[in-house]
Amino acid sequence: MEGLNGKGKKRFDHWQIVGVGLAVYDALAVNLAYFLALWLRYDCQFSAIPADGLRWLGRFAPLYTPVCLAIFWLCRMYRDRWRHAGDRELLQAVLAVCLACAAQIVGVWALFGRMPAAYYAVGVLLQLLVVLLPRLLYRLVWGILHPEKTAGEIPVQELLGRDPVKMDMEELPFLRDKTVLVTGAGGLIGGELCRQIAGCGVKKLILFDIRDDHIGALQRELKEQAPQLDLVPLVGSVRDDRRLEKVFSRYRPQVVFHGAAYSDGPVLEGSPWEAVKNNVLGTHQTAWAAMSYGCQRFVLVSADEAAKPSSVMGASRRLGEMILGAFGRMIREGRSQELTRLRSRRAGKELAALPEDVNTEFVTARLGNVLESSGSAVAMFQRQIAQGGPVTVPDPEAACRLITAQEAVGLILHTCANAKDGEIFALDMGEPVKLDAQARKLIQLSGHRPDQDISVVYTGLCPEEESREEGTTAEEELEKTSDSGIYICRPAPFDAARLLARIPGLMKAAYEERGNARERLSQLLSDLGPTEAESGDAEDVSEKAPTASEATPKTSKEAEAQRNHKKRRRNRHKSKSRQNVENMNNAQ
Repeated sequence: MEGLNGKGKKRFDHWQIVGVGLAVYDALAVNLAYFLALWLRYDCQFSAIPADGLRWLGRFAPLYTPVCLAIFWLCRMYRDRWRHAGDRELLQAVLAVCLACAAQIVGVWALFGRMPAAYYAVGVLLQLLVVLLPRLLYRLVWGILHPEKTAGEIPVQELLGRDPVKMDMEELPFLRDKTVLVTGAGGLIGGELCRQIAGCGVKKLILFDIRDDHIGALQRELKEQAPQLDLVPLVGSVRDDRRLEKVFSRYRPQVVFHGAAYSDGPVLEGSPWEAVKNNVLGTHQTAWAAMSYGCQRFVLVSADEAAKPSSVMGASRRLGEMILGAFGRMIREGRSQELTRLRSRRAGKELAALPEDVNTEFVTARLGNVLESSGSAVAMFQRQIAQGGPVTVPDPEAACRLITAQEAVGLILHTCANAKDGEIFALDMGEPVKLDAQARKLIQLSGHRPDQDISVVYTGLCPEEESREEGTTAEEELEKTSDSGIYICRPAPFDAARLLARIPGLMKAAYEERGNARERLSQLLSDLGPTEAESGDAEDVSEKAPTASEATPKTSKEAEAQRNHKKRRRNRHKSKSRQNVENMNNAQ
């Protein structure tokens, strides 16, 4: 996503401007280098240079220049990396110049004939010098002017292992003149989301979070950014149904971004029932309040761990997704009046029931590990490097998929604008990036040598961790959207009524902290397999008599083949569900 300012206009990054300037410079410099090589070959006597040589050089320059720039671009010579240039960047520059020299030799020889050997030898050296000189000077000057940033600044593209996904979100008409509520607004993603929404012409923006200091700081920042914005900071918990009731009944938000969730996997393993209360029951309570008071669109900010829940955090996030999916399905089927709310354990005034014309749409955005998060591995590595090490990595093969805060917010807004009811949007984050490589890169950027100045220590994976994260499972159908880098996940169907019927019992167990939360979550997920009717596995021949309008009945062999095919599909799904449960149990 291109950056957005307060007026919704695109702005270019600093390095994009520098890259264009370098490309123009390179186009002139590489040709100047070979002219000087020819001039030096003839003892710096311009008149001594053969006329054919000058003519060939002039005719070849328009062909050579775009080829040379393309080689430099493929060798990553125009990326935001020269502030931290090291051995790797130097080697890539040498490779780029050598490839460009090869193109020079082949092109001149094929089109014009032979040139003096000194022309090529001196030319490649001069080209390397003129190409590297401005980049190294840039690194030197940047280090002098910004000594505090040279080691601490994160080169995003290097740590992501891919180019950031850019989504055109210049116009967000679906938010204009709307009342918008953001839960978890005090967090990294919630705060960045509010900053982007503030410039979208919303009627009212409600900041809802349990941390008053975070909300206060964000309120002051947004007031400076958009003084005319009607801003409402509210403190509260998504677990508190009565607080949610008051907020929704008073402000009646039309769009809700629900980002209030616990997300630190290792910490939640020690407090599993808290994950259930916040990530499962809090999502249920917030969604119910949204349905009760006319919310048009409810966007859940979920996590990749929900795709393959092998931890308490992942399982609780997945259940939150499933609850919204169940609500949306019941509404689409016209069965919203069959829904029942979770009853608060506290006595008092009865809360509002659902209206007859519920039309809330529920969509989900799944995020990877946010690079800039204070709880991310990158932030931990930076703190350890600042302390002199050692840098701790769980396992040499441990890897994760990273997403920047700007990408995350772009995905959330894109989901709100484009997703249909029940869809889950995710970002194609490429192959997982190894934490070991990230740690060593950050050590180098800090001016140290890995395993010499600062050691890298492997601590071993926690029981709930996996060496590689999965963004989706084999049970989910994927569909690319028209926007590059975004796809739709369609999880396997499940029994919505059975899920919602079991949530009250889960709530009672959570608040009484009765039983093993991990086992309760894993059992609940494994029991919620697809029903035959929902998954298309119903045996129509035996359960439904053909009508007069239907085609000729199937033969017994065709019916048997169909039943066998559907049985195999059910078995495959059950096998995958059991595998996920075993992963959770083995991690315990």
